[in-house]
Amino acid sequence: MFDMTVETIVWISLILLLSATIKGITGFGTALFAVPILTAFFLSPEATRPLIVSLNLLLNIFILVKEKNLTIKALYPLRYLVIAGFIAAVLSGFLLERMDLRTFQIILGVLLIFTAINKLFKVQFHIPKPERFFVPVGATGGILNTLIGVGGIPVLIYLSNTDYKKAQFRLSLILFFFILNVGSIISFTIHGSFEPNTLLQVLLFLPLVLIGGMIGMKIQSRINERIFQIVIASLLLVMGVNTIFNLF
Repeated sequence: MFDMTVETIVWISLILLLSATIKGITGFGTALFAVPILTAFFLSPEATRPLIVSLNLLLNIFILVKEKNLTIKALYPLRYLVIAGFIAAVLSGFLLERMDLRTFQIILGVLLIFTAINKLFKVQFHIPKPERFFVPVGATGGILNTLIGVGGIPVLIYLSNTDYKKAQFRLSLILFFFILNVGSIISFTIHGSFEPNTLLQVLLFLPLVLIGGMIGMKIQSRINERIFQIVIASLLLVMGVNTIFNLF
């Protein structure tokens, strides 16, 4: 059924469980932690991208189903971000064949280091009238989601430096990531990157991802969030440097 050994399945399960738990605690982590570790030791980028994007899509659906106040109007504030992200996610599939391993590693490593620095030093700058840049920011998220499997962080960092309140636009962001992941999966399917085995892997690992997310949300209040984020950001920094320079 899978082109994996039992040992590989166990390791991937543990990595995804840990990554989802971190996401439940901090709000980020599934892709940022899973992608560099999986591609370094267990899976190729071609296998990792559709797996992670599909798991994130199902997580989006799980959250959306639980939302009682969900309406399509929630998309309106971020409509240009959403449209640009979806189109870019679909169209960037044409670049998948040109994305060799070294290019993948460099882009992923830079993204990890950028995120780590942002979290460690709480880099902040105010962006007035952020709607002006919704199209390029959304497009960047869409491209990174399809090519790397990590498209949400640039958007979240951008919005965190605006006057938008995270809680106020929570539903809008959930819908944005749902549509972004749909666009990436459409792209994978068109370009033959989404194979039958991928669906089976998603079904196998999804319960662990859901459990990890719930564990993270459950223990979130018992953890010093700032210290935990520093530890996580430090790990991201190490992984980012290693991804670029292949230190170990």
